[in-house]
Amino acid sequence: MSSGKSLKYLANSVWKGGLNGTGITISGGNVFKKGLPLEVPALARGVPDLKQDENKTNPEELVAAAHSACFTMTLSAILGAHKLSPKEIDTKGTLTLEKRPDGFKVSSIHLTCSGNVPGIDENKFKEYANMAKKNCPMSKLFNNNCDISLDAKLV
Repeated sequence: MSSGKSLKYLANSVWKGGLNGTGITISGGNVFKKGLPLEVPALARGVPDLKQDENKTNPEELVAAAHSACFTMTLSAILGAHKLSPKEIDTKGTLTLEKRPDGFKVSSIHLTCSGNVPGIDENKFKEYANMAKKNCPMSKLFNNNCDISLDAKLV
């Protein structure tokens, strides 16, 4: 049941041309205001060994970034609720895009998290990281759609 409160976030994407065309994503009120250049993932263009242009991104990278950021903020909130103040949490999100007979599918997202958190042991850190994995809004969005895995460690 909804509490009646919600937030909406706007992003606009414009694509010109065919598969090898050009595009841009613009977000309402943040660093993407000026636009973030887009390209179709190399696998979808039929050149899976081709490296992505480092000056451009694609929807899959944006999803990996959103998931890693959401997870990291959720973990920070969980640690704070337990009176722990992380010096740093670094999370990398790796999204796997597969070409299947019926089209493309995001099959998995793997989160690799390292945390510098005074006053916590490794087991408790992993417990809280798993709570964050389960409860961050992006994980909830992807639940039952792809595998989500996590490696978490203290540094």
